[in-house]
Amino acid sequence: MLQFADKTGQVGGVIWDNHANLVTGTIAADDFVRVQGDVGEFNNLSQITAKKITKVDESTIDLGDFLAVSPRPRAEMEAELDDWIARVKNPDCKRLLSVLFGNPRLRELYCTCPAAAKVHQAYIHGLLDHTLNVMKLAYSIANVYEPVDRCTLITGTLLHDIGKVRELDWRRSITYTTEGRLLGHIPMGASMVDATINELRRKESFDQELQTRIIHMILSHHGKLEYGSPITPKTREALTLHYADNTEAYMAVFTTEVDKATTRGQAWTPFTKMFDSYLYAGKPAPLPEGAILPPTAPAETNHGGPVDDVRPPR
Repeated sequence: MLQFADKTGQVGGVIWDNHANLVTGTIAADDFVRVQGDVGEFNNLSQITAKKITKVDESTIDLGDFLAVSPRPRAEMEAELDDWIARVKNPDCKRLLSVLFGNPRLRELYCTCPAAAKVHQAYIHGLLDHTLNVMKLAYSIANVYEPVDRCTLITGTLLHDIGKVRELDWRRSITYTTEGRLLGHIPMGASMVDATINELRRKESFDQELQTRIIHMILSHHGKLEYGSPITPKTREALTLHYADNTEAYMAVFTTEVDKATTRGQAWTPFTKMFDSYLYAGKPAPLPEGAILPPTAPAETNHGGPVDDVRPPR
């Protein structure tokens, strides 16, 4: 049983013979390969019956063909990130964000990191894309349900998923690091931010209650213990972040799946695990002549990664 993928999506496959190179490990997971075979369907999903699989020299590969990238330009999103940081007036929050996002290595990781391994915004720059959407949603909620401390809200929201830069590895395909599987991005992110604040306190000062409120936002943003948060939201800012994060994750998946169905000329999506349902895309527009359809994604399965990669919220 095989899984083939490039930046357009993934498709399942099988090979019945000529598979010695797979059995011996000459070809392994995450290798680049050339596949000869037949495309058919199994359980209403596209599937390749491979006849021959040949390893391809990595030096001939353009990684941009295999890892999807955010539809929004990075420069545009970074400018928006800096605009949110500039709105922060609280001196402690401002110093914290300046130290973290002023670190060139950390900023590069933050701006290139995917938001997830499989579910939503699973592409390069996905974390930045997701976080900015969450930020706008959180601000909209805050404008309705006052009083909300805007400086704390911006700081906690921009940092809520920062642990993903250590949880995920996106050098070849998007997968989990050993540290990510063992610890998860929530405690790792809280630890990173807490250590930075403690260092700031040693040099100057940092309000203790503010530190606790920011760390609480990171630890509680999944909302429920069964979704990976060690604590549930207990402040206005934490609750605002949780519902903004939850809404963004669901709407990102909905939009992606419906857009794929529309492109395929289908009124309904395949069964979508995140919603436990098929999703209605509306009356499909006629496909242009000669259109190349995107693959139908295989059904989501629990592949042994952290639970929050196969179950919302993110």
